[in-house]
Order: sequence, then C-alpha cells, then structure tokens
Amino acid sequence: MQIFHTKVRVLPKDLRTHIKVKFNVPDNLSYITISTFYAPKYESDEKKCIAILDESLKKYAPYRKFSYEDMRMSLPLSNHIAWSLDDGEKNLGTEHRHKPDQVHIVSEDYSSNGFVKTKIRAGEWTLTASINSIVTDFIDIDVTVNGFEEKGDFPKDIYPEELYTSNDSKKGQLSWQRVEMHCHTVASDGDMIPKELVQNAIKRGYKAICVTDHNTTSNVDAVKEYGKKYGLVVAGGIEWTTFWGHLTVIGRNSDVNWLDITPQNINACIVKARQSGDIVTLAHPKRIGWPLCAGCHNDFNITNWDYLTSYEVWSHFDPNTAPADLWAKREWTELLDKGFKLAAMYGYDWHSPDVGGPSFAYTYLGIDGELSEQTILDAVENCRSYITMGYEVEVFLSDGEKVYTLGQTVKAGNYDISIKYKKIPDYPFESKLQNILITGNSCKDIELCLCENQSEIKTNIYLSRKGYMRIEGRGVCDRREGDIFITSPICVEEN
Repeated sequence: MQIFHTKVRVLPKDLRTHIKVKFNVPDNLSYITISTFYAPKYESDEKKCIAILDESLKKYAPYRKFSYEDMRMSLPLSNHIAWSLDDGEKNLGTEHRHKPDQVHIVSEDYSSNGFVKTKIRAGEWTLTASINSIVTDFIDIDVTVNGFEEKGDFPKDIYPEELYTSNDSKKGQLSWQRVEMHCHTVASDGDMIPKELVQNAIKRGYKAICVTDHNTTSNVDAVKEYGKKYGLVVAGGIEWTTFWGHLTVIGRNSDVNWLDITPQNINACIVKARQSGDIVTLAHPKRIGWPLCAGCHNDFNITNWDYLTSYEVWSHFDPNTAPADLWAKREWTELLDKGFKLAAMYGYDWHSPDVGGPSFAYTYLGIDGELSEQTILDAVENCRSYITMGYEVEVFLSDGEKVYTLGQTVKAGNYDISIKYKKIPDYPFESKLQNILITGNSCKDIELCLCENQSEIKTNIYLSRKGYMRIEGRGVCDRREGDIFITSPICVEEN
C-alpha cells in the first residue's frame, strides 16, 4: 500500500544543502520501499556547461590550462542527489549512486545498497535529499513510499570464487604489510558486493583493506565476515562525503553524523572522531570538485592538522604523475614543514574489479605484532607508512646504539642510514627505481644514484635541527618519469 507521496522542486540556490522529507510509517509492516526519481539528470546546453566548467576549473585546477575541446569531453554535466534515511531512532545509511531513479528497500531481513537491515519501526521517518550537484535551472523530485505486511522475496548474495590469503605478521615483530585504505562496495557507488571485494583484494595481494563507503557503514560487517572466512583482515570505516571535502574515518568508534558536518564545525568533528579512537585521513584533497566531482576537492578550512592522522598524497590512477596529486604532495610537504605529523597515504579509491587500465600504487603499513584492525590504526597513528609504485622499502637510522625506522622520533645528530629496496614481484606495471632522495627540513638534501643489481644503499646523514626527514625514490613507472615511492617522515627533536 502507498503510505506517502510528494513532489519537490529544487533550484540552483539549493546546491550544497540537505532537504528533509518526513513521512509516517504505520504499525505491523514487514518492509517498506522508497522510490525516488529526479529530472532532469543532465544539462544539454553546451555553452552553459562550458561556462560552468571554465569557472570551476579556474578554482579547482589552477595548475593546468584546459582547452574548449578538453572541456567538451566532460559534457554533458549532470545533477546528483544522494539519499539518507532515518527511522526516528537511528540513521539507517545513505544511497550515493548516480542513477536518477532508485527503489530502496528496508526490512529486518534485507535492505538495499547503502541501508542497514532493521525492523520497521512505526512512527515518523525522515528521508534526506543531499543536493551534491545542480547544473540545470531546476530539479523536480518525486518520492513514493510503499509499505508491505507480507515477507518479501529478496535477492541473495552470490559470488562463487573462493580464494584464501595468509597473515605473515608475527606477535612482537614489526612487519610491512600491503593495505588498501580506501575501498567502496555496492553500499555506495562501488560495483563490488562484499564477497567480491574480499576476493579481488586477495587477488591483488592485499593483507588487509579498509571499507570506506560514502556516508554508510552498512556493508562493513558483511565484508568483515568474508574477510574472516578467507583470511583477509578488514577494518571498518566510512568516507565522510560532504559538499566541501571528503575524509576517510576508520575504526567506527565515533558517532559523528556526516549530515551535520559543515565548514564551521569540521575541526570539532575531526577532534571528536580522533578522541574516540578513529583515524582520520584527508582524501583526494586536490581532485577537481563541483560540477565534475562534487565535494571531492578539500574546501574546508582545516586548522587542527594535529588531529588528522594522515593525508592522501597519492590517489586513484597514475598517482605519481597526476597534476592533482603533484599539488597534494606539495601541500603535504608544506604541512610537514610546519611541524604537523601526517602519514603519507595512497587511496586507490577502489570502486570496481580490476580490468586493466592506468597505473596505481600500494600503501604499506608498518604493523607492530599481528595484523588486525587495531594494529592498522596504530600504524597510521604512528606514521609507519610508505606509498609505492613497484618497490618494497625498508629504512633504518642508526646512532651506533639504537636503530630507528619510519614514524619514530630521533634526536638531532649524526646517523648512519640504510635504505633497502626490492621490486614487488606481482606489481603489474614496469617500474624502475633510478635514484633516492633523502630530504626534509632537518637535513640537507642528499641524492643517491643507484647501480644495477643493487638492493641497499647506505650513507651518513646529519640531522641539524628539530623537524623531520623522509625518503623518496624516483625513476620510471609505466614509461613515465616520477616518484616511485614516498615514505612518511622520521621526526627529529632537539638534542
């Protein structure tokens, strides 16, 4: 039976706002369906689109020039609305896909992508339309809610292939493990069901992954269940997907409601998440924003960088040469220069199974003891990470008595430094490391050229003052010159 229907018109002034629609649900329902539809989806006026793009690219991509033909490749521009649901007692999740017509199912036995399973509660519910992008003169929205007393016949989660992985970390030892920190499932705008994500992660040699769907944790437990079955460690998280920027928050300890995040309270939200025990990473901060990727660019005025744990220096495809990532690396370095301790992260922003295509990178974390969700959080918290396109790396600093590695703090003075490196056998792109740079504001830059068949290079370094040092490797990957790896910093304090 139909229990609610409404029509809403939104205008360009409603961009970056949440529009709430309230409806009442009667007693004794087994499940409800919420049909949402909006139109138009696209702006077809080429001149209008080009004008919008031209203004946007001047703001979000000042590092490069775009021709008229470059901009035409992104046409037509599209509207985008995401839907969130609250049953009056709890937030049930978010649907963040891009189809203008959707049917959302909520029940105790099954809920559609983005929403958690729940018994249908009688009372007032709230459906929130988040206007991520509006490029047309208006958008007309149609919402219909139907209720059903009988049990529904819902689809089953089927994915036949079964692969297993092994955990080679050991209690009481530091090991470097390949971890993907930024993954999506069908719960948001990904294409992989939970089991498929786990199986594909095992195929790619990950020992752990973090589930960070847009504004929903509805698939975290299912991914964890399959991870436990097949030997893959899974950390639960969410990607705060706001109108002004994206942050991945891993640990699921905080209760921050993403719908409440604004430029005015973002710093307080980060502090709350961190004080609850979560790690917080600034995601793809220099990616082009509205209207091409609404909210992807960091437009927040973040002032409490001490509370962030990490920064996506690299993101998505061709990360070591993408202009947005070069800009991100520059900002990350500037933050390190100012004294902030931020782990270097790569976020594949994994949405679909691998089918070939542009190059990507890996994040390696220094895991202290057995690999688990908590030791992943600890590694990021303590800046034990490096990002790489084809080489495993180990860095050791010795003062003659003690040996230090990435993420640790040393006193100013003289050190012997050893950098070990070896090719990753299953990295799918041709990569050649040619030289290594030791850099930072505590030392003079030292560039080391590598010889054929070499796997370790040593030198002496003087750390003169409080600050940091880090290592980066340079060379050629996928026939393009750029960084091959970047490490998180070793912090330096006064002697």
